[in-house]
Amino acid sequence: MMPVSRLTSNPNKRNRSWSSVKRWPLSALLMGLSLVLIESYAVEPPVTAPLSVEPHTVEPLADATSIELAEHDTAVEQILGQTLLLSLADVSPVFSANYQQLIQWRHRALDNEEQVKLQQMQLQLDNYWQYLDAQAECMTPCSSAALIPKDMYFRTVVIKLKQLMALAESSTWEMLILEDKLSPGQESSLIAPIAQRLFLLGFLPEMPSAASEPVSELGSEPVIKSDIKSDRISPDATTPAGTVARTEPVATANNPLRYDDALVSAIKAFQTQHGLQADGVIGKQTLYWLNQSPYARAKLLAKNTLRQLIFTRTLPASYLVINIPAFELQFVEAGKVILNSKVIVGKASRPTPLLSSHISSVVLNPQWRVPRTIVRRDILPHIRQDGHYLQDRGFDVYDYDGTRVEHSPQEWQELASSHFPYRLVQHPGAKNALGRYKFHFDNSFSVYLHGTSEPSLFNKTDRALSSGCIRVEKVEELARWFQTHLVKDTRLWDKLAPNTTQSQWFALSDTMPVYTVYWTAWLDDAGQIQYRNDIYQLETEFTQAVPAAIFYIL
Repeated sequence: MMPVSRLTSNPNKRNRSWSSVKRWPLSALLMGLSLVLIESYAVEPPVTAPLSVEPHTVEPLADATSIELAEHDTAVEQILGQTLLLSLADVSPVFSANYQQLIQWRHRALDNEEQVKLQQMQLQLDNYWQYLDAQAECMTPCSSAALIPKDMYFRTVVIKLKQLMALAESSTWEMLILEDKLSPGQESSLIAPIAQRLFLLGFLPEMPSAASEPVSELGSEPVIKSDIKSDRISPDATTPAGTVARTEPVATANNPLRYDDALVSAIKAFQTQHGLQADGVIGKQTLYWLNQSPYARAKLLAKNTLRQLIFTRTLPASYLVINIPAFELQFVEAGKVILNSKVIVGKASRPTPLLSSHISSVVLNPQWRVPRTIVRRDILPHIRQDGHYLQDRGFDVYDYDGTRVEHSPQEWQELASSHFPYRLVQHPGAKNALGRYKFHFDNSFSVYLHGTSEPSLFNKTDRALSSGCIRVEKVEELARWFQTHLVKDTRLWDKLAPNTTQSQWFALSDTMPVYTVYWTAWLDDAGQIQYRNDIYQLETEFTQAVPAAIFYIL
């Protein structure tokens, strides 16, 4: 997951109060903003192939005409990257129109009227970043949105977006269709186009032997030929432009149709970078992402990057964040990531909600008071099959007056098949579904962080398995940090820790902010693009659109 601590502006500041985060994102109206002077932003490096995050130097130009042209190019490039990202993120048609105009202005001198228009484009960018500052409503000073274009993460994303757009404009990306999954050693006529597509995406070091040929310009928004739902998972675009994925088989030393070892290795790398099981089998999900066009990937990266940048600039110095599609938790202390952990999140039918809250207490050896919905959906079917289920799993049963109820296994089965007017409480122990620890935070969804009695589930790549709560793989490490830094009664903790049956709530000396977010694309620490499944089908619901009025504020 993207290291969200990188934009925390002040590691020494105290955590903000709950009121400063619980309403994010806000829809407050922008009032009273004034334009600021145009800042001189660093120019993004030109698009190159293969992709590199390192800036490329430009040889000095000798004659006066060339120098003047270079200056005009610099002025355009200074705002092109920002405009591209905001255009792809569907912030406003203003940026989409500006991007198309900037592309036409590249590599030529601008007349006076065009230079005035370029200045207006810069002011529109400034207005947008100021609008974000007004929306943030930070209780303590947060990093200004105007600093975002200068951030190295942002600039690296812009380089990736430019290269994806260059690839989109210079290559076709036809739909590949498989009747069945393709396993290593099998033969298929799709081996050639798959191999070339992996090369274009940077997963094969050399172009397959079938010659590539340039194609005509396709425009900035090529058609995406796909009828599969958007479940995004995409790779790092480390590819050269100017090539086309062909449908003819690529000639190889042995069998041009065979799914050989070299291609299997590339597919495994592709799967790993997409959060898929790296088994080398090209199935529905792997083929889906092979079919995603560079333009579709650029839009997804832009939209997620903007969401991340808006979110991270308002963060306190220490916090926990759970990225739901990535199935990952990060714990940041004083601006540094101190813990990464796999997590299990809610199923698509019972999603983990997006929220902001504060962890206020830790429960050692928690009891589980089973919500009625889980009793109905999950527990009763087990009881109907096995009358001993409640006893074997350590459940106590109470009526709604609080009186404990006991029945024979056969009676439990009969009750589970008809009316079941009881509450279930699972007492602490090795079979308790919450595991050894629960981290409580106020929310209206009755979800929290906890351990699990089934740690083997963390070996799965798709970990949307719970009823909405978040199960943490490294729950012991997280609990130790709280015990060391925030638990008030550490003596009692030490006394009860060896006991796995006595439940105890522990108050904290301070609360810890916790956030659940939904990011399906980001750059990892190596500068590679990571994409993940849109497990709850939410991407189409997210919007960064802004009112047109913000571009005309005086």
